[in-house]
Amino acid sequence: MNPLRETPPSAELLPPQFGSGATAAFRTLRELAPVVRVEMPEGLTAWVITRHAEGRRALRDPRFAKDLRRLTDPEHGLAGRRYAEDLYITNGRHMLNSDGADHERLRGVVAGPLSAQSAARRLGEIESVVRTVLDDIQADEIDLLSAYGQPVPELVLGRVLGMPPQTMSDAAPLTRRLGRRENPESPPMRRAFADLVDLIRETTREPVPEPSQGTVIGALQAAAAEHRINRREVTSTVMMLLSAGLTSTAIAIVQGAATLSETAAALRAMLGDEAESRVLVEELLRHHPPFPFSPWRFAREPVEVAGTLIPAGAVVFVLLAAANRDPAAYEEADEVRPRRTGQPAHLAFGHGPHYCVGAPLARAQIRVALRELFHRFPHLGPAVPLDTTRWIGLLFDRTPVALPVRLGLRSNHVPAQGS
Repeated sequence: MNPLRETPPSAELLPPQFGSGATAAFRTLRELAPVVRVEMPEGLTAWVITRHAEGRRALRDPRFAKDLRRLTDPEHGLAGRRYAEDLYITNGRHMLNSDGADHERLRGVVAGPLSAQSAARRLGEIESVVRTVLDDIQADEIDLLSAYGQPVPELVLGRVLGMPPQTMSDAAPLTRRLGRRENPESPPMRRAFADLVDLIRETTREPVPEPSQGTVIGALQAAAAEHRINRREVTSTVMMLLSAGLTSTAIAIVQGAATLSETAAALRAMLGDEAESRVLVEELLRHHPPFPFSPWRFAREPVEVAGTLIPAGAVVFVLLAAANRDPAAYEEADEVRPRRTGQPAHLAFGHGPHYCVGAPLARAQIRVALRELFHRFPHLGPAVPLDTTRWIGLLFDRTPVALPVRLGLRSNHVPAQGS
């Protein structure tokens, strides 16, 4: 038996690696060791679990807490400091920064409107939204992110939350601003946070009208009236769902489209069959999880992982983007290969009690958005080499600045508007 390592291999994640070099950087970390002590920007040290089996176990391990309040040493966790992309863990009280009974209570309030059954009932609504967005696209070359990837989840999530369209239009850019890799205490970030809190409070103050019941906000208001959740938790939960749902779904849509545009036509043909499209979307999520890292966790006590002792109070991440391509778990892990058999489920939506509550809604949007996009524009292809794409963000909202594509309108003989 190998002795425990208290000092695992160390590495740095540097800004140049955030772009097209991220995949190679993540692979290097995985090949270095199953646990790597990583120096992040702004001086944050994190213990990063890089492989699938170890990551899957860690995501279920109650010794890795989400709730900073459970750390008793003031030097543990974030030690009273703020870091870029820390919004999920530091602000308010919601299911992503709580554990145990608190987590179950907060998750239970919104589980119904975000369930697989609810997502299935909304399929027609999602299809209508997607087709409306596609109808507005007229140019042959577009930025797929701003023209398609972002509008679809904004409109769908707005309806699921029960947020009026104009309110959602105001909330979306504020949410994206807060996801940027910037100092969270800078005046622009503090202003964006305050504006979003005010907007959510205003939206959730009055009971939702009867036609909008069955929404997330409706469920939150009912729980607040029954004293199962307080008003601060209502605001924090809506903010968390905006932060977790908007950008991640947009990334999955545009990255999935970009990947399929460069693969065999047989893969794109799978989108036309409901069962086949489900299989394909799962493989796309494995290949490129929308969030490279799992949300923040903290070691409540020393925890041994793969022969490495992670100290009490450590910041801990599972590097989903590396674990999902672990060759010990997946054959030809860097390739898009649907219909994998005998290989484990991917970790793109997490695992265990904190498995993404919005996963069914995200899956439904991705399936419909990709199917309708390639049905409408079967000749879609990148307008520039994909490896030149500029990305922003690192931990969670790792987003392309833009994703230019050509839709092939001329080859499809689609007349221009007004002709």
